[in-house]
Amino acid sequence: MLGGMVALVPSIHSTLGLAAAMGIWGVTQAALFLVSHVRLMKAAPEAPAFAASLNIAGANLGIGLGALVGGRVIDTLGLGSVGFAAAGFILVSILLALLLMTFKPRNACADC
Repeated sequence: MLGGMVALVPSIHSTLGLAAAMGIWGVTQAALFLVSHVRLMKAAPEAPAFAASLNIAGANLGIGLGALVGGRVIDTLGLGSVGFAAAGFILVSILLALLLMTFKPRNACADC
C-alpha cells in the first residue's frame, strides 16, 4: 500500500504507471478493509451487526480525515506531497497496531 501511495504522484504523467500505482493502492486498501472486517467479526461474535457498523464508521471517518488532511497538504506542500502524507498515515497506523498488539486482553467477566 505504501508503494502505491508513494508512486502515485511521480507516475501521474504516465497512463500505465498511474494505472499500476492506483491498482496497487486500491487492491491493498480493499484487502486490508476485508481483513479488519473479519478480525472485528471474530472479536465480537455476539454482536456482528454492531461490529460491522463500527468498521464502516471507521472507514468513513478515515475517508473524511484523509480528505481533510489531503486538502491541507495540497494547500501547503503541493500535490506532489499527497502520496507521502498518505504513506505517513500508514506508518503511524502500523506503529499503533504494533503497540496495541503488545497489550494483553482483559477478562471482561466480573465473577471470574
